[in-house]
Amino acid sequence: MSGPIIYFLCTGNSCRSQMAEGLAKHYLKNKFEILSAGIEAKEINPIVFQVMEEKGIDISNQSSKVVDFKLLNKADIVITLCRDAKERCPILLPRSSHLHWSFEDPTKAHGTDEEILDAFRKVRDEIEIAILKFMEGNIGGYYSLALNQNQFYEPKEDFGELIQFIRQQKGMSVKQLSIQAAITEDYIIKTEKNQTKPSRFFIHRLANAFQMEYDDLINSLYKIN
Repeated sequence: MSGPIIYFLCTGNSCRSQMAEGLAKHYLKNKFEILSAGIEAKEINPIVFQVMEEKGIDISNQSSKVVDFKLLNKADIVITLCRDAKERCPILLPRSSHLHWSFEDPTKAHGTDEEILDAFRKVRDEIEIAILKFMEGNIGGYYSLALNQNQFYEPKEDFGELIQFIRQQKGMSVKQLSIQAAITEDYIIKTEKNQTKPSRFFIHRLANAFQMEYDDLINSLYKIN
């Protein structure tokens, strides 16, 4: 493989991650190696092919795959597209940047055939917007399209102090947090002094150590632009 790897992950690799792979290849094929996978592999929903064809994008050569651990370790950017994948995703290596883009599952839509088709179109378009945002250079933030809100999150200026405050609220020393999060004490100290750039890997580790929901921690540490 050549170029940085973007790995899209979803639960079944049958809908959202397939659309993301197709759209990303359309827009980023000359800059990144684009792949997708699921926690489990399910047959690609036929409506996905239809709504992608409406955009002039043929994904008939794509197939549903389960997460490849070796590929996950090689990926430069891992993007989860649903809460289930985010929570069940294997531990990400520090070298990988992790983004979580939250989209509704269109396969759960109810109504007429046209209403269900519109639900797929809506998610397709939301994923397209996220990828276009990504192209603008907004790689380091947390981009969410939940509830139709186009939100881009950036670390708050007092990011480190906030982590220290949460740690102290939880009654944890730096050493205890280091053990719970499997992160060196030196890195935690530097982060609390705002001397390091926060990564998605680090946030996941903190959420687990603090026994907090990932989204809740994100909202505490990031500001919306």
